[in-house]
Amino acid sequence: MNVKPMLVAVAAVLLSVGAYAQSQTQVYKVKPKLTPEQREAKRAEMKAKIAQMTPEERAAFKKARHEQMQARLNAMTPEQRAKFLERRRQHKAQHDQEGK
Repeated sequence: MNVKPMLVAVAAVLLSVGAYAQSQTQVYKVKPKLTPEQREAKRAEMKAKIAQMTPEERAAFKKARHEQMQARLNAMTPEQRAKFLERRRQHKAQHDQEGK
């Protein structure tokens, strides 16, 4: 029996599967939960950063953010997209109610 070539083939398959698994990136980022104070500080930091930009830089920044969001939405399934958009609508409605 040819056991040695069989063992070499099995070892090669296992090594290639291991290498493939290590090369895969995570699909979803695990974002840390921020406290309300941390969220407020981060929001203030971003507002200050945007306020320092020139109008051209601000427009380019907003365009890049819009393209990132569109890419994210396009990568979602229709069900995920609908759920995400509904949550966003609810959040905006709640924000509008608090602001008035």
